Amino acid sequence: MSAEAHDTETPKVDLFTMVVLRRRFEAIIREMVNALFKSGRSGVLNTAMDFSCSVTDAKFQSISVALGLPVHVGAIDLIPRAVAAKYGDDIHPGDCFANNSGYLGNTHCADFTLCAPVFVAGRLAFYTVSRAHLGDIGFPTPTTYSPLSRDVYEEGLMLPCVRVQRGYADQSDVLDICRANIRAPEQFYGDYLACLAAVRTGERRITELCEKYGAELVEAFLDEYQDYAERMAVDAIRRLPAGRLTRTMTYDSEFGDYADGIPITATLEIDPEAARIGIDLRDNIDNLPLGINMTEATVLACCRIGTLNILGPDIPRCAGAFRRIDARLGEGKAVGKPAFPAATSTATTNLCHALGSHIQALFAELVEGAGTAYGSIGLPGSCPVVSGNDTRHGGRPFVNQILMGYWGGPAVAGHDGWLTYGSSSSQGMLWQSSVEVAEQQQPILVEALAIREDSGGAGRWEGAPGSRTTFRARGGPVRFAINAAAHDHPPQGVRGGRASAPTRIWKEGHNGARTDLGISIDVTLEPGERLISEACGGGGYGDPLERDPARVLDRVREGWITRARARDAYGIEIVEQDSVLEIDTKATDKLRRERPPAEA
Repeated sequence: MSAEAHDTETPKVDLFTMVVLRRRFEAIIREMVNALFKSGRSGVLNTAMDFSCSVTDAKFQSISVALGLPVHVGAIDLIPRAVAAKYGDDIHPGDCFANNSGYLGNTHCADFTLCAPVFVAGRLAFYTVSRAHLGDIGFPTPTTYSPLSRDVYEEGLMLPCVRVQRGYADQSDVLDICRANIRAPEQFYGDYLACLAAVRTGERRITELCEKYGAELVEAFLDEYQDYAERMAVDAIRRLPAGRLTRTMTYDSEFGDYADGIPITATLEIDPEAARIGIDLRDNIDNLPLGINMTEATVLACCRIGTLNILGPDIPRCAGAFRRIDARLGEGKAVGKPAFPAATSTATTNLCHALGSHIQALFAELVEGAGTAYGSIGLPGSCPVVSGNDTRHGGRPFVNQILMGYWGGPAVAGHDGWLTYGSSSSQGMLWQSSVEVAEQQQPILVEALAIREDSGGAGRWEGAPGSRTTFRARGGPVRFAINAAAHDHPPQGVRGGRASAPTRIWKEGHNGARTDLGISIDVTLEPGERLISEACGGGGYGDPLERDPARVLDRVREGWITRARARDAYGIEIVEQDSVLEIDTKATDKLRRERPPAEA
């Protein structure tokens, strides 16, 4: 296509073509996802699907982020921006770039990200991106997170937006460096090939799409689609009430300067007249000497996806809708843009979970019938990175993250919490690891995986419960690395809803004695020892006394809450009659009359 042809009048895109091309791009992204899922080597990829794929155009406009983990795709445009800023005109067909730097648009160092340019008729027109959370990225200790890292030099291998392929051929020196710094080099290379398969699948399908419909029409669609998404966002914001609210929540601290907890402050402003949502995060503490500092990518993802969750499901999840969200980030802040060399290896969990919940809870306080309570914060002990030498296979080294019992969704206006929601970073997009597959992939036994009674926050709408999980090593020692939270500050409720139960993790020795392990955990289990995890749930929404008694009875019958919880939190007296649990109506009426309403 010549420059003169490209400068001709922009083709008109009718509604039917808009719908077709939107679905075609979503199908392309889904095919990228399937390519990675089917070929990923790590269990965290091929069973838990802890990865995401996306596409942007040459203007860095994300086309759809609906199919990926919110924390992965909410600011995926930062990756091609970093490629363009670093390489300029030195980008060619067949190139591919690897990036895991939190200072160059990536989420955190364990999220290995590939970005490939897509050329149409000799002109750079798109970027395809795949991002996978690897089981190991070369940390000093075997983990994919390091919440206690004091700076970036205590974290894993860094790939600051480097060219990993040229002319569709691997840059072997770069891959050799990766293999030399990662504990399971063949596992890494298999995961690299899976990520590469995803971006090359996207490249091939986009090329075919442009050949079928014409590059000019496809690019015209993309611009019109972004404008359509923005118009939808404008309409939704104008239906909200005007308001401004500043709130500070508290996150568990492992830093002496904040002995009572780490504050996270956000100001939410809804301006229906201007059709804008403002989220100001500049009034937050400076970077901590910990790995929990957030990155620009994770902060923007929280702001964008948290807001779109409130605006409704019909608004396309793309760059056009993001235009109406003004996120203001401070420099050198724990919740903001990090200042080098602050550690950011845990930027996708912990503070990120807290901020995502905080934003949605602010909407709940400002807008009647909207928003959510606070959801799970940190990873429970049932989501460890496990490592060691597998005696079943001649002492072969292994390292992998398990994602199991990752539950605890926040209550929503009109709905109880979604059990497998996980956190604001994943929002139900992560698959739960299979007990049987996890036991095959590494030498552990899962002795228990169950609902943890009374762990969800009480409310008119109840937070989902957390899990109770027990692991045991078999055959040889197994190392467990865990970055938990919500031990001292569990997820809170909103509008009179109550907090969930806190997270607790123990090690149980041969004699049955238990040791509380706190939140940042690196512990080795010998055969016969156990690791027991009791995960927090989600917070409740609304006054518990307004909950339908029949729903309370159902939860007791299901074993999600106890009869004592029904009485103490909900004012519902449940008795057993002929081996059947029923509501004692008179006792319940008396309890509820005498109970003061929850504070809003």
